[in-house]
Amino acid sequence: MAGPLDGLRVIDMGALIAAPLAAGMLADQGADVIKVEPPGLGDRFRYVGSSRGGMSGLFHLLNRGKRSIALDLTSEAGREVLLRLVRGADVLVQNLRPGVVERLGIAYDDLREVRPQLIYASLSGFGREGPYAGRSVYDNVIQTYSGIADAQKDPASGEPSFVRMLLVDKLTAVLAAQAISSALVARERGAGGQHVELAMLHAGIAFLWPDACADLILQGEGIAEQPGLGGNFDLMRLADGWGTATPFGDAEFQGMCRALDAPEVAEDPRMATVAARMASGDHFTHVLHEVLGKRASKLTREEFAQRFSENGVPFGVVTGREAVHRDPHVQAAGIFAESEHPIAGPLREPTPAAQFRGTPGALPTPAPGLGEHTDELLHELGMGARIEALREAGTVA
Repeated sequence: MAGPLDGLRVIDMGALIAAPLAAGMLADQGADVIKVEPPGLGDRFRYVGSSRGGMSGLFHLLNRGKRSIALDLTSEAGREVLLRLVRGADVLVQNLRPGVVERLGIAYDDLREVRPQLIYASLSGFGREGPYAGRSVYDNVIQTYSGIADAQKDPASGEPSFVRMLLVDKLTAVLAAQAISSALVARERGAGGQHVELAMLHAGIAFLWPDACADLILQGEGIAEQPGLGGNFDLMRLADGWGTATPFGDAEFQGMCRALDAPEVAEDPRMATVAARMASGDHFTHVLHEVLGKRASKLTREEFAQRFSENGVPFGVVTGREAVHRDPHVQAAGIFAESEHPIAGPLREPTPAAQFRGTPGALPTPAPGLGEHTDELLHELGMGARIEALREAGTVA
């Protein structure tokens, strides 16, 4: 059965992470996604990170399920091909540097004349308004301005730190895919095409605010201050690794005391309720680290998991990234799939996270080679007779 977005055509003019990943999520859900790349080297992320056969694992995961056309958009003939693609498209996603689409004549106002029903999604670092609008950005830059690096600061030294992944790029991609889907629903209800804009800075701030900045929401006097959610999460050193627990409720905290043979903590009135524990301040921190933490350090990962499971305490043990696919629950849930890529060879990758029971779709096809579908798409556009001339002129590859 086809995926939920079967029948929709998406033009992916993205670079780096955010836009290609957003379009890739739509491909995972059944959309026909056409990746537009420049002739020559194509998308530079083909070569970023570990690779084989001229294709990186990163590029595959961002672009699986897509078709590739190598197209020179700086030429008039290349723009003509793009406009023909747009006439049959539902969505266009781009995150080109500020001013590029305007210079190429493919901004939203240009393309809506060709396809009024087009959903045109523009992703950028800072948005198009404000003193930073013209800057080029990467994920680490947005982590500094959004407050994320500050939220990750070391509790003891106060030194800020990055989340060691491209968090805001990936977050922006998820929000963009969701916003595009909403715009498609609105179009079905008669709203027509529209321009959807999403700035990484705005996405990062909005993502940070519900928990890490919750104490900044209420303004004025009379605020009963409490520690924010998530900020107190910590890891416990175990005899052979690391673990964590979240004994938020009273029954869960009592269960943690039983699991760590700490009846004196369970009987302490300062530890009896959530309110009492929060009110005890530094004493609660001392109990967690100096009493319960030290007892947990005597347990192996297996002992820790068994005791905390038996006592109903939410817990986890740190799993190495290279071992996640071997976790029995991950295996039972079918989270990973293995395949053979015609260019990159054997692959192991996560399957699409959203599972649609009524429209499940199939596993995505391999990420395309550069210009792999150029001829196929030109034939679909009725330009088959011009392929040789377009290729000789360097318009396509």
